[in-house]
Amino acid sequence: MQLDAGPAATDEVRRRNTALVMRLLRDNGSLSRADLARSSGLAKATIGTIVGLLQRAGAVTEGVTESSGRGRPSTPLVLEGRALAGLGIEINVDYMAVTALDLAGRELFFEERPVAAEVPRLSDVLGLVRDVLDRLTEAGVELLGLTIAVPGMIDRRRGVVVDAPNLGWSDVALADAVRLEIGDGVAVAVDNDANCAARAESLRGVAAGLDDFVYLTGTVGLGAGIVCGGEVLRGSRGLAGEVGHLRVGDDRHHCACGRTGCWEAMVGLRALAHETGVPVDSGEDPVAYAERLTRTPGTRPGLTRVGEALGSGVAQLAVTLDPGMVVLGGSFVPLGEALIPEVESALAEGFTGSGCAVALSTLGLHAASVGAAVDALDDVYAGRRSLPVSSMAPVTQPQ
Repeated sequence: MQLDAGPAATDEVRRRNTALVMRLLRDNGSLSRADLARSSGLAKATIGTIVGLLQRAGAVTEGVTESSGRGRPSTPLVLEGRALAGLGIEINVDYMAVTALDLAGRELFFEERPVAAEVPRLSDVLGLVRDVLDRLTEAGVELLGLTIAVPGMIDRRRGVVVDAPNLGWSDVALADAVRLEIGDGVAVAVDNDANCAARAESLRGVAAGLDDFVYLTGTVGLGAGIVCGGEVLRGSRGLAGEVGHLRVGDDRHHCACGRTGCWEAMVGLRALAHETGVPVDSGEDPVAYAERLTRTPGTRPGLTRVGEALGSGVAQLAVTLDPGMVVLGGSFVPLGEALIPEVESALAEGFTGSGCAVALSTLGLHAASVGAAVDALDDVYAGRRSLPVSSMAPVTQPQ
């Protein structure tokens, strides 16, 4: 059974009005029914119907009644939804990360799982999805949507990984494979990992409140999540942000994509290992490796060279995109002391000059899976999907 805000309205209008009320509660913390009517422009009767149905779905609860000393006291409404979740999964070379957010954006759990094989296989991803769904079901949590973040070229419309060189994946119909595994009841999407990380940074990271910034992943490869005018820039085919394959270097720099001169071949995990002479341990994630580099004597010259290459590419992005901030994520974060001065120097000497801030992500390897989980809830908040109404059993915290 789906939420219904009144027999006179169309399904689309009902979903849109319900989503509007949910967004108001999400963005404002708590509002009374009268506040919701004023802010939304909807009739009080319509608000009453929507609120009643959201309460039945476990999405809204009433707070402590407040009195101003005049007239009837108002009862604030608070977005709840602990039994409704969006799930984000990041697939990378050495690890898979999972974040579950409830309807109000609170984190239910985060898990990072190392990859046993040389690179993750489709069966590994499907196994992880099954495990997490079982975990949510046992806790009495209903899944609203699932988004998978992958480092590579993604056809989001079809849910296909077009090319992910570092994973060795090409033309993988990932969304279809997941739907076959879990059924059609859950909305499944696939997106680039940098796009997802940029979403997370824009909401709860160092770039929160900024309308124009670039997030650079620091994993095995290099990608960019580009936020322009407050929205993730995807391009005509959804391939915007594949900056790791800009030709910043020369023929000495061999990339996993088979080309030479790619930027990620100069600043990615393999470049860090080459420049510092410190190999990556089996199963070691990029952040843990970078942290180890900071404790290893003699690595500073190599890190400086990587910082110079990073700065060269960032200066090109500044000329092209004019971002207000460049956020360095993943393995770049522990290395910030060595990298940021080189990037800032390159920006200052570049065509656009100073004016673009450089900051370190505060979300770590969390970023892409958090952003993917936010994406998984988007259909509900945009009114493209209705909330399910079911008998709400007591919810336990997923372990």
